[in-house]
Amino acid sequence: MKTASVGFLAFGVIIGVILGAVIGASVFSAPSAPSSCPTPAGALTPDEAGERAIGFLTTYAIPPGVEVSLDSVTADEQSGLYEIAINVSMLGTSETREVYMTKDGELLFPGATNINDYIEQVEAQKALEEQRTREQQYGRTIGNYIKSEDPLCTEDGKPIIYFFGGTSCSACQWEHPVILNATSKFDGYIAFHDSMTTGIVDSEVFASYNPSGSIPTIVLGCTYYRIGAGTSLGEAQEEKVLTALICDLTDGQPEVVCSAPEIVALMDQLE
Repeated sequence: MKTASVGFLAFGVIIGVILGAVIGASVFSAPSAPSSCPTPAGALTPDEAGERAIGFLTTYAIPPGVEVSLDSVTADEQSGLYEIAINVSMLGTSETREVYMTKDGELLFPGATNINDYIEQVEAQKALEEQRTREQQYGRTIGNYIKSEDPLCTEDGKPIIYFFGGTSCSACQWEHPVILNATSKFDGYIAFHDSMTTGIVDSEVFASYNPSGSIPTIVLGCTYYRIGAGTSLGEAQEEKVLTALICDLTDGQPEVVCSAPEIVALMDQLE
């Protein structure tokens, strides 16, 4: 293993330097049909390919302050390339990246992009942007809940109250007893789907209202929803807010719960 002391710069920039060098030198075109590539005459051994890659990076591509070392070299018979794992360290942190070299040692390529992972990241970003657009369009109401324009979701004619959380989440642990207290007042009037101990069951609903996937997330009848706990309100006020929002979904039933003055005052803010 060879190690070189070199300087501070994001590895993405380093890879950009490599890419520029590769493009300036030549263009590599993989064979179109064969299932494997024969080893060319004069091919480097894996150890030689690793040494050549580290030597090139150290001498021509890496600025002072960064340490690079060779982790492994793997021959990819399908592409006819060596996959070279390189550890890059700076300021006490490190990560491993892959570069690719032709077996003759002439061309060095930056890390490959996993198409499926890339598409997943792009779609997640789009969903997050849609979520932000929805928040800007509909605004927020009491308790920092967002009001959607989706139709009321019901089960046996009762509004469905969804709690998405987990036992390892401290914010979920704070919110869970609050929503349990609130929903207990509506026995027979709502359907409560509680994922605190079961894991995410209603995954389509969860993804629709929370593309980021964070918890806790509360969805009230698909009409009101919020990502995060109501810790800033305090337990008592959070319970009142939940009660008022659920009363709005049940048309004020049960009356003994929804006619309380503090609940009516909160419901008036929904109009």
